[in-house]
Amino acid sequence: MKELIPVIGAGGTFAGTTIAGLLAGIWLAGRTGQQLWVAVGLFGGLGLGGYAAMRLLLRGSP
Repeated sequence: MKELIPVIGAGGTFAGTTIAGLLAGIWLAGRTGQQLWVAVGLFGGLGLGGYAAMRLLLRGSP
């Protein structure tokens, strides 16, 4: 069970960052009227979340 903790943390980090990026994109799209910001926020969140999750997993591995 102890070896699952980094995986759960990485998954939570990935999901939270992706959702935060999507919400930021939706907010920007509402402010500017350009829907492209939704995709930019989503893919930016996916990229940052993937990077952060990978760092957590690599740091937690022996």
